[in-house]
Amino acid sequence: MTIGPDIKEAIVEVGSAATILRSAGNVTGEYLKYKLNSQVTKPFIQEFFLEVDIPYDTSIVVGDVVLINVISIRYLVMNLTAVMFENEVIKYAAVFYKCNVVVDLKRPVEDNWDDTQTYHRQTTWNTYSGNVNALITTPLYGHDLVTDEELGMLGLERHEMYVATSEGVEQLDRVRISAHEYYRVETVKKRRYAAVDVLEIGEDTRSVTTTSTTTSSSTSSSTSTASSSSTTTTTA
Repeated sequence: MTIGPDIKEAIVEVGSAATILRSAGNVTGEYLKYKLNSQVTKPFIQEFFLEVDIPYDTSIVVGDVVLINVISIRYLVMNLTAVMFENEVIKYAAVFYKCNVVVDLKRPVEDNWDDTQTYHRQTTWNTYSGNVNALITTPLYGHDLVTDEELGMLGLERHEMYVATSEGVEQLDRVRISAHEYYRVETVKKRRYAAVDVLEIGEDTRSVTTTSTTTSSSTSSSTSTASSSSTTTTTA
């Protein structure tokens, strides 16, 4: 007989109640036992990293956001590893990262030409996923980016964002944290974790309002050339 049910009973007795937060409906009745990491000299690990034991019959999967009920803190499930005994799964060892932001994910969409005489074209920002729990942090030591870089003529501050792959984030999407804080998705790394994407995000210097600029030119028979530029601005 497997010892999985006995371990589950112990986790329920000494652990913490948790809820899986899903757009299709929250899943209650989960329990887990976590421990703080001892690497106190590494602030990121001490602040955001949890090692967790979860019962063998859990509904939690990588990419879920889990709320630990009593402390009301939300965590992104980064990893689940099955612990085996006598060819049976007896529990799962997991790694959780604490979510520190709730964001809206936006994607630019160019509308049809609004005026055939002036050649204006409007771009709108569509929110395709709202109230998304994620972790945004400065790049960790040993990763691709450890300091800010100069890109072109602009000094852009870079961060990393951890978010579930199921959100479908794409390059050049906009991450909206508040009315005054936006980031642009520079790179989407899909293979660092099984169901969690790591995004490189930088300052979004694009206007908060929607702006589209079109330049047209024409040449007359006398070889003189005239150029015109038009700009349309609407609310984001």
